[in-house]
Amino acid sequence: PCGHILKEYGEYFIKYWKQHMWQKPKYSFGVSKTFTNIFTEEKHGYSGSIDIHTIGSHKSTTPLSIKVDVRSHRFHHVTMQNFGMFIRMEGVASKVVDKVRSFMSTGNFEFEKLKEILFNDMNIRQRSAMPAKICLIFTRKDNIVFEYHLVDSEILGIFMKLREYISHIRTIEDVFKLNKHIGLAWDMFLYEQPTDFGVPMAYGSNAISVFGLHGEAKKTLGFAGKMDFRLHMDTENRDMMTVIHPNQKVRFTIHQDRKYKHQFKSAVTFHMDDLTRKFKVAIEVPKKDSPLSMLGHSQTVISTTENKIVESQTDLKMSCPTCSAQHVVSQG
Repeated sequence: PCGHILKEYGEYFIKYWKQHMWQKPKYSFGVSKTFTNIFTEEKHGYSGSIDIHTIGSHKSTTPLSIKVDVRSHRFHHVTMQNFGMFIRMEGVASKVVDKVRSFMSTGNFEFEKLKEILFNDMNIRQRSAMPAKICLIFTRKDNIVFEYHLVDSEILGIFMKLREYISHIRTIEDVFKLNKHIGLAWDMFLYEQPTDFGVPMAYGSNAISVFGLHGEAKKTLGFAGKMDFRLHMDTENRDMMTVIHPNQKVRFTIHQDRKYKHQFKSAVTFHMDDLTRKFKVAIEVPKKDSPLSMLGHSQTVISTTENKIVESQTDLKMSCPTCSAQHVVSQG
């Protein structure tokens, strides 16, 4: 037909004009938009932002891709990405509609008659089936740390394996020992710059957490069992600022250490009834001798050491043998 390109441009313009007409945007799926949340602290020169971007199309109901970007800004000019996520979905909307249609009974919804009216009587061209594709990416400091791609043909195989695994779990009757540990480094940041009085300054920040799970799980036939467990988490965070003496031999440091320790000891009993389709979960109250604990401690320390990998202070011992190279400023 004549002017088919102009027709596509017109449909594109009309859809987005309706979304944003009269200065009242409609926050619905399928439209490209950006949500931003920013905070600033002018005195100390740091700020942060959370951006959420959605990229849509006038040919699709659901967004094609979603991007989340979390950044921090320090010392008025240093920007670092704390966390990023990118999801791209292609052909997902049609697959969801097909799945909903498969769950509907033909007595209530006659899809075949509807297809005949649309495609035969009204001469609407039927689009070919598009394969569903999903792409998931996680980033840290603008570097990709995790990437995963999945198509609809693989999804079916995953569901089949999951179904077989669940069927196998129903027949298991055994006792399992739990002893798992995992460690995560949350924040690692190092920044160096010259100062107004001619000596270099360095600022560093790091944090690490260790999680642990201990216990015993008893599995009976069906979806029923009991698990006695103990969860614990230890976190250590340090912020440090160092100034080096003009002779390049001595450095002066102030750092703050924050430590947290949490633990939770309890038991969980679960049971699923296939006939009534009910799932019951009961959590026991922690005992008095092992209650839920959430402890935290911090201290700020100033110190002086030689500008070497091995931390020592021979000059201070020579000039003041009774002086300590470290001094605790505050505790809490």
